[in-house]
Amino acid sequence: MSEEPKVIFEETLICPVCKSKTLKAVDYLYNTPHTGKLVLSNWYCENCGYKFRDVKPYETREPKLVEMKIENEDDLSALVYRSAFAKIVIPELGIEIEPAGMSQGYISTIEGILEILLDQVGNFCDKECEDRIRSAMEGKIKFTLIIEDESGLSFIKSEKASTRPLILTNSD
Repeated sequence: MSEEPKVIFEETLICPVCKSKTLKAVDYLYNTPHTGKLVLSNWYCENCGYKFRDVKPYETREPKLVEMKIENEDDLSALVYRSAFAKIVIPELGIEIEPAGMSQGYISTIEGILEILLDQVGNFCDKECEDRIRSAMEGKIKFTLIIEDESGLSFIKSEKASTRPLILTNSD
């Protein structure tokens, strides 16, 4: 059983949006059975309403690749944790999302990940690409979700998901 999150940082900061010292920043340390310790950030500006939420690993494990074939609508409800260091690949949709310096980790379902991807690639995706992602969200297209995680913390909570070591090359 997981413990309750513990506050490890709490302070009022200057908001990056409105520049007022009204950004209530709270970080929690949370120990989970699947990923170990995570830092959960929940920051909120009381002046302008700016919000920042993030999930980052506190510790890492061996790099791994997690893969699941999504074959029906039920598969879309599988729970996924994607660490901030993980790359997402969906070959059938031509999608590769690399982690970047400001990448955020998140916990979602596979359908939720497709929604996030649609939001993130919206400006770089034509109508056909958007339609394919929406069809995948509705369970009309079979696809493979691949998560390549150097931190080794990402997971897909499903019996259909497979995990194997991620072999890093010099170019990674």
